[in-house]
Amino acid sequence: MKTPSIIIVGILILSELGLFSCSQSTSKAIIGTWQIAHLKITMPSYKNSDSTQNMEVLGKNWEAKMKAKNIQTTYAADGTYHSLHRNLQGKTTYDPAGTWKIIQDTLIIQDTIPKRITYKFRFKIKKNQIEYWGIEDFDLDGKVDDQYYSRQVKL
Repeated sequence: MKTPSIIIVGILILSELGLFSCSQSTSKAIIGTWQIAHLKITMPSYKNSDSTQNMEVLGKNWEAKMKAKNIQTTYAADGTYHSLHRNLQGKTTYDPAGTWKIIQDTLIIQDTIPKRITYKFRFKIKKNQIEYWGIEDFDLDGKVDDQYYSRQVKL
């Protein structure tokens, strides 16, 4: 009876080590500065209405459509990040910052500046691209029901 439980404990330890090393290599891959190549947001009950609002923009059309420079998000090795937003003249208009961590296939971002907000995105990194999927309150209507997708490229 003791032999099978020792084997199970060994398997559990090895699988935990495997998850840790996978998470650690993913953490190294995310370090750097990223820029949006594709953004798609679907907002049901837009601003508490009975209509759905869709927003989609490709990186190559970012400035024309968003009337701002493309957002650049930098993930640092120490677990901090900031997301630089600039107007067309290059002046910073918004620069939220905070911490990030990865747990399995989830990227958890904790804004501390300007206020404390936590975002959780499923994600995957492939070469110099990262894709995020999540649900958040993008339209600030008090309902966490807006579907968020972003593909970013490493600069």
